[in-house]
Amino acid sequence: METANLDEKKDVATPTKTFASFILLDKAELDNELLQRLIREDWNLSFAETSMNEDRQILVADVNGMTLAISLMPAPIPDQEAVKNAKTNFRWPGAVEVAEQHKAHILVALMNKEKPVEEAAKLFVKICSSCLKLPHATAINTLGTVFEPDFYINAAKTTLDQDELPILNLVFFGIYSEDGKTVSAYTFGMEQFNKRNMEVLNSLHDPNEVMEFLYDIVGYVLEQDVLLQDGETIGFSEEERLPITLIDSSILEQKTLQIGF
Repeated sequence: METANLDEKKDVATPTKTFASFILLDKAELDNELLQRLIREDWNLSFAETSMNEDRQILVADVNGMTLAISLMPAPIPDQEAVKNAKTNFRWPGAVEVAEQHKAHILVALMNKEKPVEEAAKLFVKICSSCLKLPHATAINTLGTVFEPDFYINAAKTTLDQDELPILNLVFFGIYSEDGKTVSAYTFGMEQFNKRNMEVLNSLHDPNEVMEFLYDIVGYVLEQDVLLQDGETIGFSEEERLPITLIDSSILEQKTLQIGF
């Protein structure tokens, strides 16, 4: 990756302290013993409960110096949030129907005070991945979208087994076309790492090329911990100089970095 005036600039702002997602359920049931067994079998990870309510539907534990809270909410996510978010996932045609039918959800939250954000992110994805193996889990509502269990579980396993950052579990890549001729794409989730989300607007490239390009940029930014700046350029060769422009995003309602691709 070639950049202009980029390599020495680090993001010194404080990353997120809490990761949170919702596991959709077709029945209001949480088997904490089973969940802990799944986590142990999947990731060789065990933890001691620090507290548990009487009906064992809320678990709080210390895991590697971070506080994990898993809570059963015996009702759908309020305000049709899951249904609205499901509409953004172009990869899963059945996302909206699954979201409409969920009867309850599990709140998974990980509070991190001192550990590197990458370590917290990996642990959080491990916990959520195992939660999705519970008998009544149907989807995960996270990153402003709804993911299919198999997609989330496989993406986690493929990367975490190699101790790599599970980017597809932590950043959503959306894509759309306003005119049917060009392709636009965006990221959602970079703010967890105190990075700006990125967009490619009205590109003439193939949709797969656009998504692969954006994925590679995200991987570079997160793995190298760099801070892209308005007015700089970025590219995959010495000759390639793609402009970076800070814009007011019309789709995310926040400032994003538009990359000219």
